[in-house]
Amino acid sequence: MKTKLPIKHLLKVSCCFPLAITIFLFSSAFMEGDTVQGAFIRSVISCVLIILMSLGNVGLLLLLKKKSYLEDRRVIYALSFIMSTLVMWLMYFFELYLIRLGMTTKTLGIRVNGNIIYLYLCLQGIFMNSIVLLLQNFILVQEANNKAQLENSLLNTARSEAAYQLLQQQIQPHFLFNALNILKSLIKKSPELAEDYLLRLSDFLRVSVSGNKRAVGTLYEEMKLGIDYLEMQKVRFGEALSFSFDITDAEQSEGGLPVFSLQPLLENAIKHNELTEAAPLHIEVKKDGDWITVINNIQLRSVTEYSTGSGLANLAERYKLLSGDEIEIMDNGSVFSVGLKILNDENRNHRG
Repeated sequence: MKTKLPIKHLLKVSCCFPLAITIFLFSSAFMEGDTVQGAFIRSVISCVLIILMSLGNVGLLLLLKKKSYLEDRRVIYALSFIMSTLVMWLMYFFELYLIRLGMTTKTLGIRVNGNIIYLYLCLQGIFMNSIVLLLQNFILVQEANNKAQLENSLLNTARSEAAYQLLQQQIQPHFLFNALNILKSLIKKSPELAEDYLLRLSDFLRVSVSGNKRAVGTLYEEMKLGIDYLEMQKVRFGEALSFSFDITDAEQSEGGLPVFSLQPLLENAIKHNELTEAAPLHIEVKKDGDWITVINNIQLRSVTEYSTGSGLANLAERYKLLSGDEIEIMDNGSVFSVGLKILNDENRNHRG
């Protein structure tokens, strides 16, 4: 997921911290017997130093945020300390200029003579910049923790809503009524087929009730749930419904999908389209690279079954929270498809 820097908070610290240091240095210099003008100039120069370092660090973060600086901060620390050294030298030469003008008599409070002063300035810059970096890193860590807590809260809310929808929508009374009626008729006509139907129904109900305890299920589990659902609907609609799964057993063992994400897409296809033997509905589930796509021909019902209309939106929200990606929806008037990128340990935020 993309990292968004808390620029406002960083800039606030870049202004408030130097201001506090300025007030402290001015009071200290004045109490040590320096003139008001000298104390003011010394404190202002220190303030400018810290502001330049703070803004320089913010600039480096913005410049390197697309280069994975969070994974390896050595580069940004090295550049930051080089920047702080250059700022110290620049301000040193600037204060030498002020001394020549007679505006101040002390240079950054330094009484070191000779070329060693440049090493001293370098060490002083590193020390001051380290304090600035500690403050800025504290803000970055705090912001990351707040963002993680917010995302976890949103994900828990989405899980709760998904669990509610599973009980209220996925196992609707009319679905159970139809399933039990079909089972009753199959027991009389074909006991073997009735036994197979009962096994699929029991598996479907078990996953519906208990599957919401996890955020991500395996691709195999989602495929089995989808096949069980369509096989039951096949008994109901007969030749008016056909389906195919273009996914090998080996492919089903890799990656995962949000729990109960495939079956609602299959249900939506049946719920919103006409199913007749003259014009059957065909549903295809296939794997294309890292994507699972559910495709169906469009032949919309004149009167659709009751629907809250939030199933697909809820799936899209859960999927985005887990992976940071969007689901792909395509409707060209004759074919409707929804694509889900297969989740793995890298792109599902480790929230299994």
